[in-house]
This record gives sequence, structure tokens and C-alpha cells, in this order.
Amino acid sequence: MNILAIDTSSLNASCAVLCSGVLTGEFSICNKKTHSQMLMPMLDDVLKKASMSIEDIDIFAPCIGPGSFTGLRIGIAAAKALCQARGKKIIGISALDSLAQNIAFSDKIVCPIMDARRGDVYNALYKNGEKIASERAVSLDELLSELDGKETVFTGDGVFAYREKIAEKMGKFAYFAPPMHMLSRASSIAYLAEKKAENGEFDDYHTILPVYLRTCQAEREYNERMKEFKTN
Repeated sequence: MNILAIDTSSLNASCAVLCSGVLTGEFSICNKKTHSQMLMPMLDDVLKKASMSIEDIDIFAPCIGPGSFTGLRIGIAAAKALCQARGKKIIGISALDSLAQNIAFSDKIVCPIMDARRGDVYNALYKNGEKIASERAVSLDELLSELDGKETVFTGDGVFAYREKIAEKMGKFAYFAPPMHMLSRASSIAYLAEKKAENGEFDDYHTILPVYLRTCQAEREYNERMKEFKTN
């Protein structure tokens, strides 16, 4: 079983090839270039370096979010197009599940947080490799109140934005993943996709969609303007 995983949920663009449980190749880049510029050349390069072609891939595994609205659309659209063109299967994987997988099986609570702006984060909670709280968009203050007094490992790009506040609120109960495990990794996407494939949990490339958890900024601003218009 050969899996090509794609993660464009954050500033970090990542792709990986997993062949029968063995990580054959993984590329990650975090620079000022857009995912639309980087993704296809990265996919082509990682396959060439792994001495493979797109025809060798059995399953395409895109990250479906939450995360960057534009980034997610780019990654999912690429996976859907390749899947349809080659007649292959597709499996979507959560960005939060992927981040938690970077530090799986901790006896502490694992808390991936992705910066959702305006003091909010995208979040789910995990322990010993199992999800114990569902994905949500939540205010950081509310999350930290929920975790008060509980040993918790924080990971994800939200840590870069809120580390000082987390440390101040949580004190000795806050732990932070090493920097190399805080970024999204396509290898974690691939591993989770393999487990789903073994259980026959495939998606339909016609209907697979990004998971945003909340409306985009443009929609929120539009809705706010419409409320003001209706009250005037």
C-alpha cells in the first residue's frame, strides 16, 4: 500500500510517501512562497527522490483541516484531481489528529492548538493516542480554564502566538513540544491514513470537503455588515 500525503493546512507545506508502513520520503518547507507555487513541484520531487511515479500511489491523503482556508482548498483540490485522474482512493485526515500524532501516546493530555486569530484557537484534546475532546474553535481563555491543574503538552502553530500566555496561566502544568514536532507533518497524515485504509475507511473524492470549524473572515465581516444594515 503506497500513500501520498499532503498537508497545506498551515504556513508549512508538507508531503510524504509511505510505502507499506515505511516512510520513504518527506518534504517540508515553510517560507514566503504560496502553497500553489510549492505543492506540485514538491510532490513531483518527493516521488522522484523515492524512485516512484504518481502511478505507483494507491491512496492520496490530504489534510482536510481545520487551518488556512486557502491552503486547505489547494491541498484538497490537488489530491482530488490526482485521485480522479488516476482512479485511486482518497482519505482525508484532520490537522489536529495529525499534530497529536506527532507526540502520540503521552500519558499527559496532548493539546494541539492552531491559531484562529482574535484570541481563538482550533483545538481537540488527546491522551494515550486517543481523542478525548472533539474538534472545535474555542477561545484560548476558555481552553486554559478547562485545562487548569491538568498536565498538558501543547503543540501546533498556536504555541508560537500564545506560549507566554499559556505558561503564565498554566504554570508547572504546561509542557511544550519540541519545535520540530509543533509543525504539521505529512508523515503523520500518511500514518493515520494507513490505519484508516486498513479499516476500509475511505472517502469519496466527489464529496470530500475542507473542515473549517467556523466561517472565514470575509463571511464574518459580511454577516456583521448585514446585521448593521438590518438594524438601521
